[in-house]
Amino acid sequence: MSDEVRDDPAALSEPMDEQRRALDAALSFLSYRPRTSQEVRRKLAERGYAEGTVEQTLGRLGQVGLVNDTAFVESYVRGRIAHRPMGVRRMADELYLKGIGRNESVPIIEQVFADERVDERALAARAAEKRVSSLRNGRSGDRTVRRRLRDHLARRGFGVQIVGEAVDTWAPHHSERNS
Repeated sequence: MSDEVRDDPAALSEPMDEQRRALDAALSFLSYRPRTSQEVRRKLAERGYAEGTVEQTLGRLGQVGLVNDTAFVESYVRGRIAHRPMGVRRMADELYLKGIGRNESVPIIEQVFADERVDERALAARAAEKRVSSLRNGRSGDRTVRRRLRDHLARRGFGVQIVGEAVDTWAPHHSERNS
């Protein structure tokens, strides 16, 4: 250590100050909602923190349970099941954008489905039931309702077979003279 650094107490505290600022920034970012480790990593990097500081900060946040990717995925999936049903594929896609790889997220998603005793067919049926009532309020014919419902469920990430079953259940074929 050089004499200049030893004689200047502020020089010794600079790494600690950067660490503290990074931690404060991360805590502020986490105050709005839970985040994945990758989201926190990106945010701190955007703010110009050194890679070592970012990793130390993530380590501390992980130790106290404020950043936990597995818990994040579980919470995310439970929220989707309860409030915005979608298929495993769409959930995995959205989690991928948040920094959770599909190899990590899909087994957790499937485990939450098992824990909650729900499957994609049930979620597709709920999504179809909710959507079909608004589709039928217009003057759309059966074909149009079926197509729009099919497109809606596909965008929600349900597979072709599950979409077909839900559409057949919630928008069965009828006479289609005017459509």
